[in-house]
Amino acid sequence: STRVRSSAASDVYKRQGLSPVNDRIIEIGAVKMCGGKVTDSFSTFVNPQIPIPFNIESLTGISDSMVENAGTIEEILPDFLEFCKGAVMVAHNAGFDVGFIKEKTDSILGRKFECTVVDTVALSRALLPSLGKFTLDHVAKALGVPPFNHHRAVDDAEACADIFAALIDKLRARGINDLDAINEVEEFNVCLLYTSPSPRDMRRS
Repeated sequence: STRVRSSAASDVYKRQGLSPVNDRIIEIGAVKMCGGKVTDSFSTFVNPQIPIPFNIESLTGISDSMVENAGTIEEILPDFLEFCKGAVMVAHNAGFDVGFIKEKTDSILGRKFECTVVDTVALSRALLPSLGKFTLDHVAKALGVPPFNHHRAVDDAEACADIFAALIDKLRARGINDLDAINEVEEFNVCLLYTSPSPRDMRRS
């Protein structure tokens, strides 16, 4: 069974484009949670070594000058993976963001990215079916998460962490304490877990 006993990492990665293969990461933000509270954070720009398109700069506020002295993804990725080691990975629209990390881990480090991944979009759809719109800011507002600086990595990560904590409380209220059990709830009709390499507990220690 997959449970989250001591920690969960909530992560957002800001891309230069939409393709994990052809585009590059320009910012990584993550927070680590324990007992429903943020206990650590990881935040850094990434030098993509090519100019940042205007539309991405407009969306994120990240310019070439902000990343020019940052490390490259080859330098930063190992530190980020170490930060996430042993934690359940939580992301909003996880297939997209985690897809970048998976591809870069494979192409740069020559190994597979393996961890349990929970998608808060899918979890929100399951637990808040009448919401209609499931963007990060919309779900955050519905769950009473404080306003945040949207489209900046660590701020989005903190919001995602707060969303996850609120949704976990809703699961506990339904008597669900095991993440693997979520995929078995027929009414949800979604797959919320990507992989399950090791048992972890959702209950707060």
